[in-house]
Amino acid sequence: MWQMFRQYHYLNGKLGAGVRCYVALYQEKPVAFIAVAHVRMRGHFFRVSRLVVLPDYQGIGIGKRLLNFIAELYTSQINLPFYLVTSNPQLVRGNLSNWRVKRVGHGSHGRENTPINLELAKSISRRRLTVSLEYVPRTKSQKSAEPQETVIK
Repeated sequence: MWQMFRQYHYLNGKLGAGVRCYVALYQEKPVAFIAVAHVRMRGHFFRVSRLVVLPDYQGIGIGKRLLNFIAELYTSQINLPFYLVTSNPQLVRGNLSNWRVKRVGHGSHGRENTPINLELAKSISRRRLTVSLEYVPRTKSQKSAEPQETVIK
């Protein structure tokens, strides 16, 4: 599925091993993609590896809804932090409730020669201002106050 979306993401190389991929559909057509990596370093956490919305569907909130859905899914089922590092203006200033800013600054290429660090070192995004966000799981009262959605085909 990544092949369909990769041309629309600045990190369009291979996905890391072990990422889990999800797709949002509109009228049975894939319109958005998210890949989530389980990072095992000093601490364990999940992070968004890629988030892509096809150009014809950008700007209407599909990416934010998919991101929030996946973040809530992971944090409600697994007691590990869930992070996003982004330079996307829609996400940086996009009124993301339940997300807290952890860091603001310029991306780096990292210290190790991992595939993602090597790809970042070659990309133009290295000079972009990025924001690191952590998802704060919704409380039970927040969940019960939300209107339930119905899928109509």
